Amino acid sequence: LALSLHCATDEERTALLPANRRYGGLDELMSTIREYIRVKKSRVTFEWALIEGENDSREVARTLGRLLQRHDIRPDMSHVNLIPLNPTGGYGGGPSGRANVQKFVEVLEKEFGVSATPRMRRGIDIDAGCGQLKATVKKKEGANKMLSQLESVLPVV
Repeated sequence: LALSLHCATDEERTALLPANRRYGGLDELMSTIREYIRVKKSRVTFEWALIEGENDSREVARTLGRLLQRHDIRPDMSHVNLIPLNPTGGYGGGPSGRANVQKFVEVLEKEFGVSATPRMRRGIDIDAGCGQLKATVKKKEGANKMLSQLESVLPVV
């Protein structure tokens, strides 16, 4: 099971992913994850898009580590994939630099025993990276809507 987490507090996660609140927030999610691990006896992977200056600091890594500890998510049954943010239209955040990525990994592994792997950013050139495809589709939908509105008011020639 891979889960897009990206933030370790309800306030930040709800700002980034509004559905967080609708589904009971991080406490509900982590309880479900803990139960999944217990029943399936399978490791869970948390996906974490690293955004420069927003969720890539050592303190944020500690907040994530404490979240997992507080909910008894076993370090040997969890893994964190760290993905530097892909450039996405309509979002001003940028990818984390290598130094911040490495510091994040070190905190999770050395202080909390949670394995973490920095991932390569892929699909950027074809807008298929994390978050890019949705932004591209929304942009096209907006252009199509505008075209339809224009066609409805312009005379047919």
